[in-house]
Amino acid sequence: MTIIRPARIDELDGLLDVVRATIRHMESQGIYQWDDIYPDRATLQKDVEKQHMHVIEVDGLIAGMVSINNEQSPEYRTVPWQYPGRVLVVHRLAIAPEHQRKKLASQLMDFAEREAADKKYESIRLDAFVPNLAATAFYERRGYREAGTVLFRKGPFLCYEKAIHHIHCQQTRSQ
Repeated sequence: MTIIRPARIDELDGLLDVVRATIRHMESQGIYQWDDIYPDRATLQKDVEKQHMHVIEVDGLIAGMVSINNEQSPEYRTVPWQYPGRVLVVHRLAIAPEHQRKKLASQLMDFAEREAADKKYESIRLDAFVPNLAATAFYERRGYREAGTVLFRKGPFLCYEKAIHHIHCQQTRSQ
């Protein structure tokens, strides 16, 4: 059974374990997106303290995480976004390697999209490391449109966005 809930401060070590395992897994595939500098303990701690970090549990164990808030990187100002207004931003989505391919990332994104709709955000924005083809394909399959590219410390990242009213309309129609 899976549960999505806010992360707790006493779970920082578990969150770091997910990050470290994710880093090792990505590096084994030649993807050098995360490292000891980012995301670090202080970043995760701020996420938890501000109640932005959510975890997905499988049988009582943390299997993944995502941080959602309205904080956009300064680099986002250069992107020609199509959807203006209130924006929810997805950060630090990670699934522990042993739990990948179980649709947990999809469950976390479904959660983020529901939160955005419930809180009346007009769109969701996020970025994905260009060499991380699995991540870019994942977001594109979910209907996110490419809006531009930004350059972070590790290289180029594709920026994606999705209008929330489309999500809300789809959910309303299916009820």
